[in-house]
Amino acid sequence: MGNVGGTLCLSSFHVYWSSDDEVFVAHSDRHPGLVARDEWSSLAAMETLIDLIERQRPHDHSVDRSAA
Repeated sequence: MGNVGGTLCLSSFHVYWSSDDEVFVAHSDRHPGLVARDEWSSLAAMETLIDLIERQRPHDHSVDRSAA
């Protein structure tokens, strides 16, 4: 799965705990240059990564990310 209709598919996201850095690390197969970290929450790391990805691509006002 990938980017379908302007939305992000979560199957390309991975989150893991880095015991060396003591943070959750989120990355995506579709965006290998972007990584997000959060020391408290895996979900926060993933949400930060999604925000980074959305800032990288042109925004289409007809497709907005809904609140979780």
